Amino acid sequence: MDENKRIVEIDGIKIEVDLRNAKVVETYHVGDPVMVLHKAEQYKEAVINAGVIVSFNEFNGTPAIQIMELTMNNYSDDVGFKIVSIVSGETTKKDGGISIAPYSRYEGLISKTSVVTKLNRKIAQKEMELEELDIQKEYFIKEFSKSFAQIVGTTNGND
Repeated sequence: MDENKRIVEIDGIKIEVDLRNAKVVETYHVGDPVMVLHKAEQYKEAVINAGVIVSFNEFNGTPAIQIMELTMNNYSDDVGFKIVSIVSGETTKKDGGISIAPYSRYEGLISKTSVVTKLNRKIAQKEMELEELDIQKEYFIKEFSKSFAQIVGTTNGND
């Protein structure tokens, strides 16, 4: 048999398929991990991110796939999530075209440890910012209220 031909059985019927003309059809389900390709634009190079399919939508005969995409900068603690949509037959100038492919755990695009570590750093940073704001608030209530009591009426500190 020719190396470009393969016998495929579908519902008990054997069919010889010429692989040079065969088209691969991927099957996706909600929750499937995918790689999201943002195609290159004039001043930007192509970007591949990891994502998870969150829904399939049918809008008046126009199917769409929504994907929760993980955006991550390997050189900083920038980590984020965004929803991207792929609408059948459409490529918008805004996204430059998005394609998806199955994600294999061997691809190595992301590591759970790396993402969790970056998110923990962001949480710690925000907690420090919150503590600093609490200190500023307490200082304002205690010290500024004394100085400006005649100009601005003092309250119990909760306003």
